[in-house]
Amino acid sequence: MEKSIYIASINHGSGKTAICLGLIHSFRKLVNHIGFFKPIGQRYEDTKSIDIDVELMKEIYQLKEPLETMNPFSLSGIRDYFVHNKQGELLFKIKQNYDKISKNNDIIIIEGTDCAGMASTFEFDINADIVKSLNAKVILVCEGKFQDSIDEIVSELLMSENSFKEKDCDYIGVILNKVEEHQRAQILNYIPKFLEERKLIFFGAVPDIPILPKPTMEEITRKTNAEVIYGKDFLLNIPDNTIIAAMEPRNALKHIRENTLIITPGDREDILLAAMCSQISSTCPNISGMILTGGLQPDNLIKKLISGVGEFRIPILSVKEDTFTTGTIINNLSITIRAKDKVKIYQINKATDKYIDVSLIHKALQIKKIRKATPQDFLDKIIESATEYHKHIVLPEGPEERNLRAAEKILQQKIADITLIGDKERIYDHAKELGINISDANIIDPLTFDKIQEYGEIYYELRKHKKGVTLEYAVDQMKDPVYLGTMMVYHGEADGLVSGAIHSTGDTIRPAFQIIKTKPGLSVVSSIFFICLEEKVLVYGDCAVVTDPNAEELADIAITSAETAKAFGIEPYVAFLSYATGKSAVGPSVEKVINATKLSKQKRPDLPIEGPMQYDAAFVPDVAKIKLPESKVAGRATVFIFPDLDSGNIAYKAVQRSANALAVGPILQGLNKPVNDLSRGCTPDEIVYTVAITACQAHYEEKKKM
Repeated sequence: MEKSIYIASINHGSGKTAICLGLIHSFRKLVNHIGFFKPIGQRYEDTKSIDIDVELMKEIYQLKEPLETMNPFSLSGIRDYFVHNKQGELLFKIKQNYDKISKNNDIIIIEGTDCAGMASTFEFDINADIVKSLNAKVILVCEGKFQDSIDEIVSELLMSENSFKEKDCDYIGVILNKVEEHQRAQILNYIPKFLEERKLIFFGAVPDIPILPKPTMEEITRKTNAEVIYGKDFLLNIPDNTIIAAMEPRNALKHIRENTLIITPGDREDILLAAMCSQISSTCPNISGMILTGGLQPDNLIKKLISGVGEFRIPILSVKEDTFTTGTIINNLSITIRAKDKVKIYQINKATDKYIDVSLIHKALQIKKIRKATPQDFLDKIIESATEYHKHIVLPEGPEERNLRAAEKILQQKIADITLIGDKERIYDHAKELGINISDANIIDPLTFDKIQEYGEIYYELRKHKKGVTLEYAVDQMKDPVYLGTMMVYHGEADGLVSGAIHSTGDTIRPAFQIIKTKPGLSVVSSIFFICLEEKVLVYGDCAVVTDPNAEELADIAITSAETAKAFGIEPYVAFLSYATGKSAVGPSVEKVINATKLSKQKRPDLPIEGPMQYDAAFVPDVAKIKLPESKVAGRATVFIFPDLDSGNIAYKAVQRSANALAVGPILQGLNKPVNDLSRGCTPDEIVYTVAITACQAHYEEKKKM
């Protein structure tokens, strides 16, 4: 039976839509199917008949129900039912739509209307009637701010308690939202006890998220009916502050801070040109956008000048209104979160995870975890773990665009600390050109780095037994970004390194072999891929490094692959793959696999390891019953060990492309400290995941040594 939560509010502007969004994010980790229902909409734009919050939820979470089912009525549209005394008919129609949603979902989040205090009895009464009709449990979202005394919040909570009790609603608890940091301690010291005395649950206090009420340049464009004369690709910029520039440039520039929106008359080309210089200058703050007022636009020659400056990556808007009116409109904008507002949505979900105790909601609703783990869960868990461990990872391909975009995301989400290696000025200029914020990254220029000599001497001591390695050569090697980054990891100044977007696999791992070296007792450094299928994640090894391993090397690959799998939450069942299953065929390749299986079992009798077996016997339970009926691994294998690089590389690419599976890797294993290689066709997101995996590897290695 489905469970439903009615998110209610007793004050306008409580932020309950953001809470709904965050709760759906949270519950999607618990159940397979979650629905959203807003029976009575209030927020509409243009001539649309669907509440904009419903459109938001559907687009973000790809909800399957039709918009008309999720939002059957508007607040104005239900008044006739009351005028003609047809409340029962209204509730029946609401219940019909709810039932359509409940058929296919395990949990339904229902968003109520914005009751502006209990004086709005009409709104409160209909919300209470809907709660009872749908047999939902009520969670109140209340703005957690007070002016003079916490009694202001207490008064609202008492009023809501009495009102819900009078209506016989199943009111279970409270979420405080938009809590000011300086008031948090006082709230947490008092409100939970206050609610507990009334047998209500305190689910959490979510802080005020400063970015949420700030408009994107896209929203400003829409709400001011502005014409975009430049920078259409940068309308998701979010201004932190707004200034009206009426002074001369030398004075106006003093008031520009990071992410400023400049409003200026359209004929102030001097301000426009000054802003251009500010944007491309490495010594001035970034600007989020400009609005030119009065219907005036720059001369065509100025427009041509702007279009030729590639680094000028800000939107320039033109509006008909005067400067004062435009400033007033922007200061009074009603902000709507859109599905493309990724930064805002991330902040909401992060706050939900951190500040709302969803386990208490699970308990109150008596929800059992029925969701199968998906590949996205696996990836999310890696990001979550890396964020918790917060390691320091080196990206030696500093100026490369994908690295810069990945670094911005990693720093924004606090997944890891990042060092970028490369020409410092080039890195900063390219980031600014792309509109990327890497202000929190550490940047090292090999040509000016003060530890080049020290690192060179260390490298010399490690490699002086090799022919041709002189001190001069060793110091020169440290000017190579990958060698320098690898030495940082070896020296303990970073926890791991990720490279390969523009370097070959050999260029990435050669310095690691020379400096970090293989773990004691292992014959080989190898790699695995995480193969993310629709409902499970598998481990394939080795598909990227060892060309033709012998039996001992193959055994070590299997054992390290099993350990890697276990470290990332995958229970290892190891299958040695071959063209033969059991004793069905003979040959040198089969003999190698048989010997590798024996060696693996001798070294690690605690691991479930079997081979040789064909892929179908390892993967498909029905085939396993026929070919290896007594096997504990066949049909349930999670770690697949290929006999050579040919078969492994072909297999992983075939599965990746044919089954539309996500292949994360290669992940190197067997080194004393983590270094990982990227595909040269990698995306920024793949770099983010590889950095997160590298951070997790660093944590696991540290844990082993304790």
